[in-house]
Amino acid sequence: MMFRDASSVTILRSAYRAPDFAIDQIALEFDLDPRKTRVRSTLRFRATSDTAADLVLLGEKQTLIAITLNDAALDATAYVVSEQVLRIASPGSAGEVVIETEIDPEGNLALEGLYLTNGTFCTQCEAEGFRRITYFPDRPDVLSEYRVTIRADKSRYPVLLANGNLVSTRDLDNGRHEAVWHDPHKKPSYLFALVAGNIDKISDSFITRSERKVLLEIYSTTANLPRCEWAMACLKASMKWDEEAYGREYDLDRFMIYAADDFNMGAMENKGLNIFNSRFLLADKDIATDHDFELVDSIIAHEYFHNWSGNRVTCRDWFQLSLKEGFTVFRDQQYSADRGSPAVLRIAETAFMQAHQFPQDAGPMAHPIRPDEYEAIDNFYTVTVYEKGAEVIRMLRTLLGAEAYRKGSDLYFERHDGTAATCDDFVAAMEAASGQNLSQFKRWYSQAGTPLVRAEAAFDASAERYTLTLTQSIPATPGQPTKSPMVIPVAVALIEGDGAPSHERVLTLTEASQRFVFDGVKRQPTPSLLRGFSAPVRIEFNYTDDELFTLAVRDSDGVVRWQAMRDLFLRAFAALGESAQRGAADQLQAAVGALIRDRQTDPALLAQLLQFPTEDELAERETLIDASKIADRRDALLNAIARANHAALLQRYAAERATLAGHTYSMQARDAAHRALSACVLSLANVAPTAASISASKALFASADNLTDVEAALRSLRDVACPERDAMYQAFHDRWLSEGTTLNRWFTLQATARIGDASSAVACAKRLLEHPKFDSKNPNRVRAVVQQFAVNHWRGFHAADGSGYEFIADQIIAFDANNPSLATRFCNAFSRWNRFEPNARSLQERALKRIQATPKLSANVSEWIEKTLAAGISP
Repeated sequence: MMFRDASSVTILRSAYRAPDFAIDQIALEFDLDPRKTRVRSTLRFRATSDTAADLVLLGEKQTLIAITLNDAALDATAYVVSEQVLRIASPGSAGEVVIETEIDPEGNLALEGLYLTNGTFCTQCEAEGFRRITYFPDRPDVLSEYRVTIRADKSRYPVLLANGNLVSTRDLDNGRHEAVWHDPHKKPSYLFALVAGNIDKISDSFITRSERKVLLEIYSTTANLPRCEWAMACLKASMKWDEEAYGREYDLDRFMIYAADDFNMGAMENKGLNIFNSRFLLADKDIATDHDFELVDSIIAHEYFHNWSGNRVTCRDWFQLSLKEGFTVFRDQQYSADRGSPAVLRIAETAFMQAHQFPQDAGPMAHPIRPDEYEAIDNFYTVTVYEKGAEVIRMLRTLLGAEAYRKGSDLYFERHDGTAATCDDFVAAMEAASGQNLSQFKRWYSQAGTPLVRAEAAFDASAERYTLTLTQSIPATPGQPTKSPMVIPVAVALIEGDGAPSHERVLTLTEASQRFVFDGVKRQPTPSLLRGFSAPVRIEFNYTDDELFTLAVRDSDGVVRWQAMRDLFLRAFAALGESAQRGAADQLQAAVGALIRDRQTDPALLAQLLQFPTEDELAERETLIDASKIADRRDALLNAIARANHAALLQRYAAERATLAGHTYSMQARDAAHRALSACVLSLANVAPTAASISASKALFASADNLTDVEAALRSLRDVACPERDAMYQAFHDRWLSEGTTLNRWFTLQATARIGDASSAVACAKRLLEHPKFDSKNPNRVRAVVQQFAVNHWRGFHAADGSGYEFIADQIIAFDANNPSLATRFCNAFSRWNRFEPNARSLQERALKRIQATPKLSANVSEWIEKTLAAGISP
């Protein structure tokens, strides 16, 4: 079991102890009722050591009805039950415990365990939801074979689903019926799933490489079934890809997915019965954008890939979460790159890391991809564990090579199939397969923080020799004041004069500082550094403005081009108003103009290159953050870009639309790329709106036959106060008033619209909470307003009077009472509170302390607030 320090309620990785008892089999019987569901669990247990004493089972939010041990009712003196634990004294070395409990699914507003959503029973058990269903050693290293019997009213709940293979169905008395499911593969309790309701399905099949036929079923409402077809196609593509790329074949007779409207997470990989947030499963051209189609494809793949990297081989404890999540994120990234544009996807992954993970590494909640301690495990489902974890796996593949990496993954699955493994087990398999010593590389699992790599160059023209010196440093993070050098693969190339990039290689940095020599270099080159974002690090090199321009418009690596554009923007931003420092601004304008005119580069890549840093990203570079100053300077720079290139932007927009003219909507990459670029340049033109640019937006909205174009038109006028915008927004609202997923877009656009001053933005967000269609029990709707306002309305959240901070604090307090997982996500908006100028700092501190003083605050929010306030030293 995990060790809890009595004073701090901290769980420590170093104190891991294997479970005293194994639960080899569990039989669950559910008699479903919205308010009084009866659960009967039969546990076949055995002691795992001679020192095993009491059988400790975890449970919350349930009423204990009866308990027997080896067919005999237990006397009240033979067990102790509390709010979270059922302890059975000295049950023996093996036996059978039967526990009957009663739970209230309809009253379960936390959406963890078994709950009722729109008349359908649904579960979410990761990480610790199963203990809300029945008493059990609810930890990932207890693997059991499950047999599940579900009974319910047949007219209200005609479909009864659980993990595994269907054994039998039958009708019962009083209009009830029963289904029995069996999963032959042992699994941890967090992978248990149950769905029961009046739902419909689409069906298909997949023939595995060993020629087994697998039944595929996706469940939703009857009206939404046509919107499940894309998900089915993605599922079949994922199954085929995993066989080809990793040699992994599906292992049950059927694979099922259910789309839930009320769901805290994006999706859940329950063995054989995935449960998806409907936002990430339903898709057609009217309710999903091009990006949504890609997202559905990626998430379907991610959850399916978990069947091996997470289910067949699970994690020993929650400290090893990145073992399944980082590995699987990398696998779904590989899949998506094979299905789309690798350059565009890699830029998106890099941008996400820099915008979200790098700040986490620099903040009070910084932690390595394998944390050493936690208080609430929900707080560690983070971009560090997932996305940085994926980057660590990517680096392993880069360093070992594709062939050795594949041998390592095969060996990992072979060694640990059917077990609960650790990150060390994964690395050991890679070492064994490759013959390489990865002991230094393992520091990526234990050290937090984003390494900074500084590059310096020297060119000897007479010797035709170019030397790069790379120096690494890793900043101090909470609990880790000093760090040791990491293994960092730095992909580089050299651009000589007007030539193409050459001398491409991967430099492996292992020391604090190392020199790397390139021979045969005839002209002073411009180095192309960290190509493909080969490591999750910051790279610094003293480029000239001209060199950044060269990289932005001429390099062959998409990530380097994207980074060069951002670096030019950052330089121009820093020098704004300084006439003597016009070089970066001039080169930025020249680069923007060159990209707008570029007809050789993939339009989707151009759309990425023309995305500029947000206020939040700009703030990350500041020592002392002045929110108003950042917003004003960014607005001024974007306005200057839009005005200087307005005619060219509208010309490129017209050209992109002409390419699409006469086409019916298609998800083909070519059409999606043209839509992406047309949306990008139209939005940029409307930063400095004219009658022509507003008219273009209006025309696009009127003629659009797909949501991608509709949303492009709406976004292009989001921050423009004009009658055309008001009419478009009202029309969109009225059309989709009864379509929850699509109406969420309207809520988000309104919550983030930058029209009027900061106080009016806060007032708008409050009004949205009073909208008849706002549902505080639906996480998607809540996120569409509250989280989007906190994250994407910089001026509103940072209103000078503190009203934005108080508004979000109110929401954290309100939602923490029922859904702590959701409330904690809103806290992240305050993560840099101690780096702001004194007034904003004081106002944020006041809001955080008000949250902290709330009675009965959840462990999730309490841990976050405590650590964040503790980091509040003066910047």
